Amino acid sequence: MRIRPSGLVSLALLSLLSIGSFHAQTATSPQSTLYRLSPKSGFEEGCFPPCECLVHLTDGLMGTFLMTPAAPDPLFQVFDVTEVNWLVPGLGYRVTGSGTYRIGGEFARMHQLQLDLKVADREVQHYDSGLIAGGAEFPAIVLSISMNKMICHDTVFNLEAKPVPATEIVPFVLRGSTYQEGCFGPCLCVVVSTPTDGRFGLLPLNETESEADFAAVDIRWVVRQSSTGTTIDKTSVTGYGIYRVFKNLARQRMILDLIENGRGPTRFDSGDVPGGADRKRIDVNVAANGFACFDRVYSIHAKRLARTAALPVLTPDPEPTPGVPLP
Repeated sequence: MRIRPSGLVSLALLSLLSIGSFHAQTATSPQSTLYRLSPKSGFEEGCFPPCECLVHLTDGLMGTFLMTPAAPDPLFQVFDVTEVNWLVPGLGYRVTGSGTYRIGGEFARMHQLQLDLKVADREVQHYDSGLIAGGAEFPAIVLSISMNKMICHDTVFNLEAKPVPATEIVPFVLRGSTYQEGCFGPCLCVVVSTPTDGRFGLLPLNETESEADFAAVDIRWVVRQSSTGTTIDKTSVTGYGIYRVFKNLARQRMILDLIENGRGPTRFDSGDVPGGADRKRIDVNVAANGFACFDRVYSIHAKRLARTAALPVLTPDPEPTPGVPLP
């Protein structure tokens, strides 16, 4: 998907929801609940019984996903699982996908999670817990999903997740951000820049002395485009991702999966770059093609809002909205 570059234009006032909209919801699915994986979640890959081999990798697992009520069947509550937004940190695997979760049963409480997941650069594969006894912890979810029922060579995700308290999502608003399209690196051509407004939240996932990891959630941006007469041409951007800060190295990395005007998701990645020391602001560029020759880039400049502050109304002026306090 390519966003057509053009000059600055006037944009009708776009009202954004107050900070209460971060309460584990999305703009299009008000019943969606944001889940976060607990530190007990993990990743396993290699040989399982009855096979024997020396290869068996284990690692942590962090991230989020959305649960939205779907049409029930006679015996089960059914949920759509979307925006799977996981990271296997030690191996650097990014995991995305979607599927379904169901819980209920006729004679005993049963539950099942089925997800189609893309792990790193592999093809999408189907992972299934099977319909098993359990679910007493619901709305928390505790189970494992695998490709091959944990027999011989397999890949397994051990999941413990529960809904996220609204107070833990930290709101950020874009200030002077832009969408850029053109030539980067050794190539020569014009780079066209257009203002980008909007907001997103950061949800803490894990923090140690050396690093801090966050889920980027509820991304709602608008890229301004040209207008003809009274018609305004703009691009809406939604999505999710992972933001990592390597504190000892004063470096950062942001990976976003963005849907632009309903198309995508497209992966945008900053790579490992300087920054991340200031928790009150984020300044980072994310690119669709590694900043190599012709590319599409979001230059993100965002400031953290006080948790009690309402998010500002977007205006044609990309400068900070007067009267909105920043911490």
